[in-house]
Amino acid sequence: MRKYFLLSAVALLATSTANATTDYAEVTAKATIQVAGTISCTDFNFGTIVVKNQNEESVLEVKYNGSQSSGDILSVSDPAGSECYNNLTIGGFQDYTNIDIPTVILKNGDNEMSATFEAATNDGLTGTLTIPANVKAGEYTGSITITATY
Repeated sequence: MRKYFLLSAVALLATSTANATTDYAEVTAKATIQVAGTISCTDFNFGTIVVKNQNEESVLEVKYNGSQSSGDILSVSDPAGSECYNNLTIGGFQDYTNIDIPTVILKNGDNEMSATFEAATNDGLTGTLTIPANVKAGEYTGSITITATY
């Protein structure tokens, strides 16, 4: 009986493949490649900032040609905005249609603060540093990637 069952199963498989049809599809693949130029920017330095002990949240804005502060900031020395250049034939930031400059988190171990940047008309960056209340002393660093569309 088992022998007849196996023969029946083989016969059914042979019949089902004999009546099979084949479907097909044509697929078009596409890739769009863009080549990015580079923008070179000097390091942005908020300088050495002295705040009151047990400070309130404070804000420091650094421009290419100076700085201004509010809150419990006592002094700022040697702030330096950032100058940016590109290797393209266009003139600079003013020729870009869109510039994306994300917020950066500056860290010192577990301590952190945030800084925002915007493109300045002189092809540099203006930065605003928000110093949290009761900030811990130390050097805070972070980095961002700027993208620009033209």
